[in-house]
Amino acid sequence: MLNICNISNRKSKYLLLTFLFSTSCFSSSEINSFIEQNKLYENSYWLKLLHYRNGTSEIDSNNFFISKDGKTNKKKELFETINSLKSGQNDVLCRFPLRVKWLKQNIPQLEKDIVSYSCPKLNEYLGAIDAKQVTMVFPTAHINSPASMYGHTFLRVSSDEETPLISNAINYAAKTTDTNGFIFAYKGLFGEYEGRYSILPYYEKIKEYNNLEQRDIWEYDLDLKQDEINRLVLHAYELKDVYSDYFFFKENCSYNILWLLEIARSDLDLVSHFTLKTVPLDTIKILKPYDLIKKSKFRYSSMKKMKHILEEKIENKEYLNSFVNDNEPLQEALSIDDKVSYLDFKISYLQYQRANNDYDKKEYLSKYLELLKQRSTYSQSSDYDIKAPKNPLDSHGSARVSFYYSSDDSFELSAKPVYNDIYDISDGYLQGAYIDFFEANLKKEKDENIKLDRFTLLKIKSLAPRDMFFKPLSWGIDLGYEHFKDQSDYFKIKPETGLTYGNNKDFVYLMIGSNVYYKNSDQLYSIGSSIGLVTNRFDNIKLGLKYSYDKYNKSLENNEFEVFGTYKLDQNASLTLKYINDNLYKENDEKVKVGVSYYF
Repeated sequence: MLNICNISNRKSKYLLLTFLFSTSCFSSSEINSFIEQNKLYENSYWLKLLHYRNGTSEIDSNNFFISKDGKTNKKKELFETINSLKSGQNDVLCRFPLRVKWLKQNIPQLEKDIVSYSCPKLNEYLGAIDAKQVTMVFPTAHINSPASMYGHTFLRVSSDEETPLISNAINYAAKTTDTNGFIFAYKGLFGEYEGRYSILPYYEKIKEYNNLEQRDIWEYDLDLKQDEINRLVLHAYELKDVYSDYFFFKENCSYNILWLLEIARSDLDLVSHFTLKTVPLDTIKILKPYDLIKKSKFRYSSMKKMKHILEEKIENKEYLNSFVNDNEPLQEALSIDDKVSYLDFKISYLQYQRANNDYDKKEYLSKYLELLKQRSTYSQSSDYDIKAPKNPLDSHGSARVSFYYSSDDSFELSAKPVYNDIYDISDGYLQGAYIDFFEANLKKEKDENIKLDRFTLLKIKSLAPRDMFFKPLSWGIDLGYEHFKDQSDYFKIKPETGLTYGNNKDFVYLMIGSNVYYKNSDQLYSIGSSIGLVTNRFDNIKLGLKYSYDKYNKSLENNEFEVFGTYKLDQNASLTLKYINDNLYKENDEKVKVGVSYYF
């Protein structure tokens, strides 16, 4: 009887094991069949999770993929991910939490086959982030840095809207130790940097942009539901140790931030709008059609605060320089309001000097505490009503097409992909900072064929106003091809430097520079100067004038005078009128040009 029972027992165990094995095989086969039938590896969200565009992933580091072919083979990547989940290998459960979550939601019976284990680092990360609100942050352009003249965008994730400074920032940037803006721009053009996501305290970014680089900041609160925010946060974790090649024009900070928003909301189609260029301003505007922006907030820089105190608050500036730089005591002749403004300015200026390493920490703290003590003797609050500039959301598009008719019966058609020049209405852009790439200008003169009159590779003009404390140099560079004064074709380079005085409403600039025109059979070069005035004080109207003189080789002298006015027709259209008097080849060669520009 015992033997019969043992035999029966063994048969039962065998049948049970056979059943479990066959059920497991059936389950695995059923999962594979389900994936193939539904072509899950072609699912648009799976492609977003892998950052796929045009059949390949834009992530370049191998550690983002489970399959060695994952960068180009989305199907292999899906099956290798599932196999790793079943075997407990490659730490997929902890490394790719959103990928795993999506697979569980979309593949029946997968969850019971997954080898489960704890993920303490992931849990710690989620507890620290505790995201309830997401904000798109736009530090505006840096006037004296070519690599930062377009601005920058990153995300802020907050657990409490009332305390934004203790929230976290999700940033994408080129990993580099280069400090020269021109080197950064050059390497960035050709993808020579690794671009990496990072997560760091928001107050550090405020310190970097508001206080160190003196850039104003716009914050745009986004209308995302909690489950959408959770997806964004999980995907940010998946990206924290990977890189993609950084390209200054296209796959830059703003472009890669858009991937996170697409992950948050599956119906968003953002990155596909940017095929040739990605300008931070454009990536903010693309959010408007989706009603993603709930509200906007302006956070002014410490530089803007100091400029405001200098220009708007202090009536008597006679003793300010000696008080700030020579540590002279406050003059009793000053009004109470001026004394308060003197102290507030000096406190901010001291912080500015510390940011520029003019003082070590010990000396700075000593001076800072002494100023605070002196400021506390006055009861007036420091209430500075600093008006926000025009919202970048209301600025014109970064690309432009223009058509001009001239009084000499010539026509011109020009097009550029970016950005903003001295003739454009600067609402939403940084006043005095002008930068253009790859502008082509076609011209049709009377009784002649259409010709390429000018092609600009790069044109930058930085007109930064000076005052009694801040004395930046203005500068410019113009590089490209030009049909010089309708005479001949040359390669052109024009460097210049100078001084600018005024403010955002009105400024005057004085520049000295050189024009160098080169071709194999002929060279022209000059030394010259120019003086100009720009005013933005009228709504929707920009006025300017410029006089320049150049002394060329070959006994050529050139005086040129120009007056222009631009009228804003609507957000993306303007009308420009120019009067030009140029005496290079004949005296008082006058012409009037009228043009229409469309921005997109």
